[in-house]
Amino acid sequence: MSPLTKLVYAATMALAGFLLFQVQPMLAKYILPWFGGSATTWIVCMLFFQVALLAGYAHAYAVTRPFPVAKQAKVQIFVLAIGLAVLPITPSDTWKPVDTGDPTWRIVALLAASVGLPYLILSTTSPLLSRWLARLDDKLDPGRFFAASNLGSFIGLLSYPFIFERAMSTGEQTIWWSWAFVAYAVLFGACAVIVMRRGHDAAAEAGSAIVSTRGPDALWRWIGYSAMGSILLLATTNAITQWSAVIPFLWILPLSLYLLTFVIAFGNQRLYHRGWFAGIFLLLASVTLLMARPETSADFLEHLAVQCATMFVGCMICHAEMVKLQPEPARLPKFYLAISFGGALGGILVALVAPLVLRDYYEHQMVLIAIAVTSFGLMLKDAQGEQATTRRGVAYGALALFVGGLGYALWTGVEASSLVVERVRNFYGVVKVVKQEVDDPQEYSLVMQQAGVDQGSQFQLAAKKMVPACAFDLNSGVGLAVANQIKRRTNGDQTPLRIGIVGLGAGMVAALGREGDVIRYYELNPSVLDLVNKHFSFVKDGKAKTDVLLGDGRLVLERQLLAREPQQYDVLVMNAFRGASPPMHLMTKEAFDLYLAHLAPNGVLAVNFELDTFEMAPLHRGMAALYDLEVGWFETQRRQDCDDPISWALYTHDKAFFETPSVKAARSEWRDDGKSKLVWTDKSSNLMSIINWAND
Repeated sequence: MSPLTKLVYAATMALAGFLLFQVQPMLAKYILPWFGGSATTWIVCMLFFQVALLAGYAHAYAVTRPFPVAKQAKVQIFVLAIGLAVLPITPSDTWKPVDTGDPTWRIVALLAASVGLPYLILSTTSPLLSRWLARLDDKLDPGRFFAASNLGSFIGLLSYPFIFERAMSTGEQTIWWSWAFVAYAVLFGACAVIVMRRGHDAAAEAGSAIVSTRGPDALWRWIGYSAMGSILLLATTNAITQWSAVIPFLWILPLSLYLLTFVIAFGNQRLYHRGWFAGIFLLLASVTLLMARPETSADFLEHLAVQCATMFVGCMICHAEMVKLQPEPARLPKFYLAISFGGALGGILVALVAPLVLRDYYEHQMVLIAIAVTSFGLMLKDAQGEQATTRRGVAYGALALFVGGLGYALWTGVEASSLVVERVRNFYGVVKVVKQEVDDPQEYSLVMQQAGVDQGSQFQLAAKKMVPACAFDLNSGVGLAVANQIKRRTNGDQTPLRIGIVGLGAGMVAALGREGDVIRYYELNPSVLDLVNKHFSFVKDGKAKTDVLLGDGRLVLERQLLAREPQQYDVLVMNAFRGASPPMHLMTKEAFDLYLAHLAPNGVLAVNFELDTFEMAPLHRGMAALYDLEVGWFETQRRQDCDDPISWALYTHDKAFFETPSVKAARSEWRDDGKSKLVWTDKSSNLMSIINWAND
């Protein structure tokens, strides 16, 4: 085979891999604001792409079984022509949800309509071209070309957040990708022409009759190893993003490492040493199980590093052991089909099955246990020769460390569960109502939690039931905004206020309302409303007229504006954090355009934010400067009954608001240099730009 032919085939497989994994974060980011910025949006996208990959491999397997290579090439060129006809892949706005039901199948249908056929075509590339290469030269190792495909995938992922995401809008990215698919079609056509001209060699065709020497259990081991790697990838991504903001970088980092394990496993097995990797995994997995929820930037980065290292080593074990069972070229389509089936099976278990049968993200611990058991077995299998006794001792020692970490995790989990009143898991995550006990058993409160972070609480003592937590009382930032809007009314306290809140939580803001006031909540997760109705009474017992609109706050506000129904809110509250991180799609210029369109002329926009981990001052100053607003930071003062206060940023055009004595006295000084400014847009928003690196 000529070097040019090898180059064309390698380039085609590399470009296919590049496009396969470039489109995943691209479309996920494109549709993320449509589905509330939920991390599960990415998991469902991953499920779709894994199933589409399986469909592509199944197509390749079906084509290569009955047809000679020339006919295979003709069939694929026909399918490719249909794929070109459905370009571009830009999703239609008609797919935006209008209700709060589980959007899993809507996301799947959206992706199928937008990119389904082109993605399926790209996924057939590696199995088809690997088989064709065996026809052209039976001495070639197709696995090396598969490694080139994975290298292209790896580059496609890493280039997205650092190059394409920054250089183009999401709409422009979909157009660019569509043109790149055309280039792929040209390269694939060249490969097809080559194999049609040279792929009729009788000896090569006879090679398809070679019988595998692998045992009958190899198929199930291919599937099992692939499924464990897929589950570990998705469960780790869930563990990372459940606390932090949902951004492409936090999807791409674990997925890139996952792909890197394929590159190494198929391209250079010498880098994999079974005993070392198995022992390191048991050590890292035990550390992962011992880690508590991150509280600071340093904690978050350490958490991210350990989680990704554990995932990399675990996937390396799964994929390297899987490749050790790789069959001869004649059976490669079946091998690739089994791999893709295992990946899709892992995606189905995490995205569809786990939310139905597991009350929390327990799949992460379960897959760590499965790979730990596998690793221990591999270490024992590797413990042979002169150092067999020493190696077995190391294996048992590593297992003991893992069991210790697992025991601690289970013990703390059982202890925490004893205080859980109710727990709900759905598409949007896990929400719990927890009993928070104090020294006086009569003074306990119920707390709503998501990702381990409080989303509001209520005292259960009758005399204190309508007293909101300190961060939401009249001395807090949002309380000052409401109180001063009451005072500035020309008709006194009798003039009703209109208050809008994005993010229901426990409904504490409703406690600030008066008779005649109108309070409207926007809540994405219907389970939150159910828990509020069952366990919290702020909304139903508040004096104001209060209602709750289900749906993503930004989308509902957008629909109200399109219907020419500006709400004219005196106070508009952003209280929709995920864990402790800022809601990315709710903190962009496009989002602020909506907020200000619904704000009364001298209204106040109140934004809840976490200060210790994220340095939000540049973002708040940048947004204020963009809209010629004044912004102030109000940190709830720490006191005996308020050991975990919330910070508020208050925006308004009303200059007199910040001169009010109570507001002036409560206003805090930003902790940074006081000069830097930052503006996020839907096109460009980077969590790393607001990490508080100085925090200890």
